[in-house]
Amino acid sequence: MQILVVGVDHTTASISLRERLSCSSRQIAQVLHSARQVFRECVLLSTCNRVELYAVSDDAERDRPALLRILAEQRQVPLEELEAHAFVFTGREAASHLFAVTCGLHSLVPGEPQIQGQVVDALEVAQGGGFSGPVLSALFRAAITTGKRARSETGISRNAASISHVAVQLARHLFPALTDASVLLVGSGQMSELAARNLYDNGARRLVIVNRTFERAIDLVQSLNASHRSFDELEEALVEADVVISSTRAPHALITRDLMQRVMQRRNGRSLLLIDIALPRDIEPDVASLPDVYLYNLDDLHMEVERGIRLRLQEVEHVKAIVAEETQQFERWLASLSVVDTISDLRGLVDQVRRLELERTLRQLPSLSEREIAAVQELTHRLVNKFLHMPTRRLKDAAADGQGHVYAEAMRYLFALEQEDEKHNNRNASKQARNDTDQLDHRAASSPLAHS
Repeated sequence: MQILVVGVDHTTASISLRERLSCSSRQIAQVLHSARQVFRECVLLSTCNRVELYAVSDDAERDRPALLRILAEQRQVPLEELEAHAFVFTGREAASHLFAVTCGLHSLVPGEPQIQGQVVDALEVAQGGGFSGPVLSALFRAAITTGKRARSETGISRNAASISHVAVQLARHLFPALTDASVLLVGSGQMSELAARNLYDNGARRLVIVNRTFERAIDLVQSLNASHRSFDELEEALVEADVVISSTRAPHALITRDLMQRVMQRRNGRSLLLIDIALPRDIEPDVASLPDVYLYNLDDLHMEVERGIRLRLQEVEHVKAIVAEETQQFERWLASLSVVDTISDLRGLVDQVRRLELERTLRQLPSLSEREIAAVQELTHRLVNKFLHMPTRRLKDAAADGQGHVYAEAMRYLFALEQEDEKHNNRNASKQARNDTDQLDHRAASSPLAHS
């Protein structure tokens, strides 16, 4: 059993190919349904920068073409084109890749936090549709844990590395309690919307949008629970604001020095942060010379972004160490699955012997009180658990080292456990036998434990 992933990202495929491969929620379900016909488990991670299809395979090398073909056919992309730009990882490399992706190591902006939420969403969709099973669910949960560790134990996400994040940092510097700050959005361009949403996500709740037409701003007004004002009310909105983000397509400056002189006279010394992310600029540069005004334009923001990226890149090696540690831990867990049946059979046999001998003993001690019987039962449980703890742990360790099959076969022989093929061929008969008291007694009595 191996984990297999095929996909493309911004480093291997053009934006046009990624657009054709990207999936809506409904399309994700269609791809997973198709993959589920071939693979026992599957999860699809689809974002603007990557499309990755994960599956559990009995033979990854054999099944690699099938997984690529499913993705190509479902998204109506020529298989040859997909193969030319796709990456394929199996086993340890597949797990390590997902963990690194979730940490933001493969993002356009190192350490960006959105990818972790997208990994969570991908798992929830797959689990909700019954496409993901125990292996991929464990893989994605481990990836989410790895991402959380990277963000809490390193600085990979601490320094602003996008214009919208820089805006939040600047606002927090002047107004530590963003919940009390009034944010004014002039225009509703994509850049200013991102900054506004980031401020909202970080606690800002008093948002005002000034736009020429309410129709263009209605979606943003509703999603951010903001209020709307016309351009005729711009001066009044500037007087009331603490943070201003301007991003219009106006051919000339909308916020002039004369306007800001009138505004600042009415503010009674209250500081005002102006973030101009328009090109051409919305705010005249000499506005920055006014007292209590802090003005940042695109060049200023880009300098901060570059600085943030440099600081994040310094954390990459620390994150890689976390990824390696978590990958090894997941690999050990995955390897332990190869001996789960043997451990389960051994525990079942020992518990059967325990119950049989307990019943025989209690029949010989009819005078025991309920409390004494409970104490004896608890004693037998503790003895079984202590007896099985070390062989179980060592068998799992052997599996993690690639020797699980050797010790599992030895254990099955030593304790007269049923062989693997017999177990699968007679699963229903075994269940019935476990409900049959005579057969239960016979198996327990004839086992090596019963005569020890």
